[in-house]
Parts: sequence; C-alpha cells; structure tokens
Amino acid sequence: MMGGTELNLKKDKATLDQELIREDWMNKPVDEMTEDEKVKFKEFEQKEKEFKEKQKKAWEQDLKKIKGEIIEIQLRFEERLLTLFKKKLFIDVRVLEQELYLIRLVIMLHDGKETRLDEKKYSDEMLRLETEKSLKETLISTFRGFA
Repeated sequence: MMGGTELNLKKDKATLDQELIREDWMNKPVDEMTEDEKVKFKEFEQKEKEFKEKQKKAWEQDLKKIKGEIIEIQLRFEERLLTLFKKKLFIDVRVLEQELYLIRLVIMLHDGKETRLDEKKYSDEMLRLETEKSLKETLISTFRGFA
C-alpha cells in the first residue's frame, strides 16, 4: 500500500539502531567517567543527535510522500466519482425518456379509446337523425295540404 516505504524505513532504522547501542558504562554519571570514556560518550551523543536528525528528516520526507499519495488517491477518487455521477445522470435521462414514451403511448391509447367512443356515439346519433329524417320525409310526402 505504501510501496514498501515502511519496510525500507524499518530496515534503515534497524541498521542505525545497531550502530547506536548504548554501552553499560555510558549509564554512569559523567563525573565518574574517565577522559577516554567522556570523549567516547560525547562522540556517541553526537552520533545519536545526528541519527535523530536523519530520522526526523526521513520521517518528514516520508510524510510528504504519503501526503502526496493521499492527494493523488483523492483526485483519482473524485474523478471516478464524477465519471459515475455523469453515468448516473445519463442513465436517469434515458429512464425519463422511456417514461415519457410510456406516457405518450398511454395518452394515444386513451385518445384512441375516446375516439372510438365518440365515433360510436356520433354514428348512433347519425342513425337516430337519419331515421327521424326519413320519418319526416315520409310525413312530408304523405302531407296533402291543408284542405
């Protein structure tokens, strides 16, 4: 996940820790040390200080690297999320189009049904009016006048 950075850092730390093993005589007070021990103790403290500085720099560098990786991962996630959102919108539009087609079909079916009902109603009305007309024509043709 971290590209082996953690493993490498542990190896480096282990090797540096091995170099900086504190000997038993370094635990006694400085007043009781010989001149040679004091010199070695100061060298050890200097090495320890340099080690801590190197370790701090390594950690800071690793932290920067990890922060950069986090930003990259975040950007890739946001890009992928945006792509998925665009796909969702595209699919939503297609679903709404299909729903609109269904609504139009239902309206057309309803209009067709109403048209057939109106046609039947008007044909019945026309048949009634034609029979009434033929009755009136018969009545007129049989009318002989007012005498």
